[in-house]
Amino acid sequence: WEPQELFWIVRNGVKFTAMPAWPATERADEVWAMVAFLQALPGMSARRYRELALGVDSHGPMTVERATPQDDPLGAVLDDCARCHALDGGGREGAFPRLAGQSQAYLLGALQAYADEKRYSGIMQPIAAALEPPVMRALARHYAELPVPTRADHSSAPADALAQGQAVAERGVPERGIPSCVHCHGPKRSPRNPMYPSIAGQHAGYLKQQLELFTAGKRGGSEYAQVMHSAAQRLTPEQMQALAAYYASLSADASPALAEEQDDPSAVQQR
Repeated sequence: WEPQELFWIVRNGVKFTAMPAWPATERADEVWAMVAFLQALPGMSARRYRELALGVDSHGPMTVERATPQDDPLGAVLDDCARCHALDGGGREGAFPRLAGQSQAYLLGALQAYADEKRYSGIMQPIAAALEPPVMRALARHYAELPVPTRADHSSAPADALAQGQAVAERGVPERGIPSCVHCHGPKRSPRNPMYPSIAGQHAGYLKQQLELFTAGKRGGSEYAQVMHSAAQRLTPEQMQALAAYYASLSADASPALAEEQDDPSAVQQR
């Protein structure tokens, strides 16, 4: 099959067969990722397949023997999460973000947005929709309470790109109507709204991808997402890359201050 043919099949499914359409048609990037996987699959080694399917943590590929105990109340749910977000919640470079240390309110709000089809992802929407509310709350609490993993890698971005990213993050771009990033996402010492994610130490590829999705209007999220749609659309591709590199270069615990958290994100939104 040609790549464009596989894209059409994955995105639209095949009528009168068991092949469904991709759950989030907004996410062409996810469909193209699946196309790349399908094209690589015939020549893929078993080891590489397991790395992609099960994920890799600091101790190597996660195996069934290293999965969570059967008496864990979250059980297999955490095992599934770990495939993309790692056992320590540190995520994987690219599309899979760090969850460890994010606020419970933000994590719960993200799961609810996926389940309600307000945040778009053909991967996360079906997963979140299948979770019962108590399990959602337990997952959010679990990842919020995990220690922030130490990043062993260092930014390879040029110094001028990091300086540009820091300038946009701290001062915004007033002439283009772009506000500073630090007010909502840190790093700063004063409290932040817990519905806004901490992006210090987040993977650069993921941050850039989110900015691109916001720009295209394909990201979705809670009602706070509209703030980002407006800001991201005014950024140039160079500024997006610089911001992603700058925040990825920071320590993940650079902005720990949060306002008082609530189990229910709606309690924060109504304040």
